[in-house]
Amino acid sequence: MILTVELENAEHPEVALCFDREGLDLLMAKLEALRNTPDHMHLMTPSWAGDSLTEEKQGGERYELVNSLRLVRVP
Repeated sequence: MILTVELENAEHPEVALCFDREGLDLLMAKLEALRNTPDHMHLMTPSWAGDSLTEEKQGGERYELVNSLRLVRVP
């Protein structure tokens, strides 16, 4: 499974979500779980005691791995 969050090191940085089919399925399941509840959840890499995000960069040299993603559904 691949699911990473990466931040571009540039003057106008962008965030890249990189995923394969399994990573997309996991992300969609997490978002679906938040559909009816104004709440939040954390996705983290193994380095940050998680198992939802992977740690192998996918975006290239200009991107740095982000170890934590917080999904927040507001009311």
